[in-house]
Amino acid sequence: MTSIPNDYPKISKAKIQLYAKLESKKFRSKHHMFIAQGHKSVIDTIGAFNLVNICATPEWINANISSFEAYRNLISSASPQQLKKMSSLKNAPDVIAVYWLPDDDTGIPKLEKDKLYVLIDGIQDPGNLGSILRTADWFGIRDIFASPDTVDIYNPKALMATMGSLARVRIRYLNLPDLIRTNPSFPVYGTLLDGCDIYKTNMNASGMVVFGNEGQGLSPEIRELIDRPILIPPFNPASHAESLNVGAAAAVVLAEFRRSQIHNTL
Repeated sequence: MTSIPNDYPKISKAKIQLYAKLESKKFRSKHHMFIAQGHKSVIDTIGAFNLVNICATPEWINANISSFEAYRNLISSASPQQLKKMSSLKNAPDVIAVYWLPDDDTGIPKLEKDKLYVLIDGIQDPGNLGSILRTADWFGIRDIFASPDTVDIYNPKALMATMGSLARVRIRYLNLPDLIRTNPSFPVYGTLLDGCDIYKTNMNASGMVVFGNEGQGLSPEIRELIDRPILIPPFNPASHAESLNVGAAAAVVLAEFRRSQIHNTL
């Protein structure tokens, strides 16, 4: 059995109990903390957020301390059983990082010209939200705005689905209609059944593109504010799936935005 390094304190029962509660949004908000679980998630997020604590097995500490020397005073040693209590994963991770939540910015911003922004309207599945954020990162989008009823990005499942992209893409929760009305010069795109064929539409390099709830689509108030409705047509109009998953739709739409942008600069 590997011995615990003498200069790393064992995690306390109080911290185990506290960190275990961070799976719940209620307690994340109350304590202003969230967790990243597993080696890749910790590697991807370290340095992007203010660190509270790293809890890890002695084996992980010994193997990785050279990369985490700057955080030595914030490392606690934990057994696999203790890490399992703090984790929402099926199998216990060998490391968990606890971070302070970023400060809320609830004001309605004036958007920068010549930038593309993603708006999330009521998406509930954490995997879908994480996937969209990851896709936005791939296409160079750095700001996402989400309605207050959208699933929390710091939900452990959503955070893992971002595959580290949360370290590069900022997401803010606010009133989307207010954001749109505060920035009237920006075109607002949204996928609607009566929209224009996306493959025949010349999209702007800047604007807002809205993705709606998995079952209900865009909310009525947002629908009224869409001035550039678009549609992803099925390849075979006679036989096709009922709909696209919102994560897949986001990938198609953002790829077409970037294709149009490149084409217009040639």
